[in-house]
Amino acid sequence: MNHIEAFTCAKNPAAPETNEDRIAAIPGRLLAVVDGATDIGGHRYDDRLGRSATGGRLASEAVAEALAIAAAGSFTELPDPIELVGRLNAAIAAVYSRLNLSEEDVASGRHRFRAAFSAALIAGPAIRLVALGDCTIRINGKEVLGHSFPGDTVLSKARSVAWGILAGRGLEADTIRPLARQVIVTGPASGALPQPFRAEDAETICDAVRSDPAVRAACGDDLALIDRLLRVGLEGVRQSPETFDAVSLDGHGDPSSATRWTDLDLADVETLELASDGYPVLPETTGIAAWEAALARADATDPDRIDTHLSTKGRTATTFGDDRSILIANRTFSP
Repeated sequence: MNHIEAFTCAKNPAAPETNEDRIAAIPGRLLAVVDGATDIGGHRYDDRLGRSATGGRLASEAVAEALAIAAAGSFTELPDPIELVGRLNAAIAAVYSRLNLSEEDVASGRHRFRAAFSAALIAGPAIRLVALGDCTIRINGKEVLGHSFPGDTVLSKARSVAWGILAGRGLEADTIRPLARQVIVTGPASGALPQPFRAEDAETICDAVRSDPAVRAACGDDLALIDRLLRVGLEGVRQSPETFDAVSLDGHGDPSSATRWTDLDLADVETLELASDGYPVLPETTGIAAWEAALARADATDPDRIDTHLSTKGRTATTFGDDRSILIANRTFSP
């Protein structure tokens, strides 16, 4: 797997330094994509890993560095995935320590950073795939170890319905965008809908979410879980990720139970693709051009991510919906 191609782009292409994704590649030993996520407040910090950096950037830098250290020498055997994830989580905890963040601030979510990752570790004839969070892994064009956060499905639908309410009242997209976002940050059933939403809009949003087949499927038909997510919003998910099946590396909780892994014979792997969740749809074929083309089609048909590609955030005229990264390794080279 020595033929490697990679691409990464910040949500705001004009500010590449804001990219919270990282790629780690040591041919023959380690391939990984890391997706950092900032605390809700978007605070900035000064650390050896970055100046005036968001928490998501520091988290992804810390995890990528820890992965590179773990793969600094050839593996005599494949690393234990639980032990590896513990080391990655400790790398984020070390950032908190350097920044002198209090346990209270980290526990509350106010200053808690997060990172998802997908990685391939190679030792001799074997390859071990390890993932935590919602980064993508595809082997020979087929997704493996996939995971979606139930809260994302619930709150993406809520955002779409909230957007439709305001659009129906004649508001423009640029006005709707921050209002719809605020609805899902605090939760549409929290009693804190921003103006110009009306009191009855909360019931409209929640009823539409509860009755949505995709939402019901994502939550295992658990209406109580759906209602909790509608009450607490993204803030509540960040504060208690274990409660909502949204565990990632955060330097605070224990992510071991949410770690996913599988072993394969390296000889059976022709193409490996690792991607962050900045791509709203997976392409039918492999290659960076295919991934970018799939994104372009999604942007053309549903740029706000309120229709065919529901998401908790969409794109604007100058920014994408999220940072994105793709790392592809092929067994053979085809110029």
